Amino acid sequence: MLVALTACGRVSVSPPRPSKAVEPQFSIHPLPYPSDPGPLFEVEAGIVQGLIPGAWQATPLPAARYPQEGFVASPQLSDWAGNAGTVRGIEVFWIDVAKLQIPSDYYYLVARGPALGSLVENEACVQSRHEIFADHPPDLTGNRFSRSDYVASASGVCRTEGQRTRWAYIVAAPGYGPLRQVGIPTSGLYVVIAVVSGPQSRLLLQEIIQGARFNNTTISEIVQAARSTR
Repeated sequence: MLVALTACGRVSVSPPRPSKAVEPQFSIHPLPYPSDPGPLFEVEAGIVQGLIPGAWQATPLPAARYPQEGFVASPQLSDWAGNAGTVRGIEVFWIDVAKLQIPSDYYYLVARGPALGSLVENEACVQSRHEIFADHPPDLTGNRFSRSDYVASASGVCRTEGQRTRWAYIVAAPGYGPLRQVGIPTSGLYVVIAVVSGPQSRLLLQEIIQGARFNNTTISEIVQAARSTR
């Protein structure tokens, strides 16, 4: 997923980064209330928040390496990036259009296509649900106005070596629609992807997907804003 996004980003020229990147404020603390799936911790990485099981490790995405801002967490951080859908973990990030200065059409295309390609194309994984909340293709001719927004979610199951994991994701490109009025004003793309396993995996997956927030805007609020564009 990260490779797809950064590879697409290379087709446009980005402004030079500062010589010394500043890492966002990062913290992990237990929730003050009990959770049905088990003990959960809240991760804060700058203006991104999310929930993780207590046994997972979390780290911010390095500001000097990727245009994404957020965090990744997993009980096996070293295995997360190269094993889409089969290693437990969560990744929550956004892309700052003010830094990359790339037209919003780019973010629509990434959200619509390659953003989650590595997960969907994994032969060990089966998609069981896919829902599109907003889809307004950009008008590349310039003859009419388009919101150029796209919001979708999906979930499914992966099976490998006798082990089963559940996965889910939501991807949102705000474009120029109502979605621009919530969350992070300069965000061109939001992505949340999570993979879990165990007897309470369905409940845990729902809890941590819905627990992701961008500038204190929840996933439910992002979806609600997207639905208003239909």
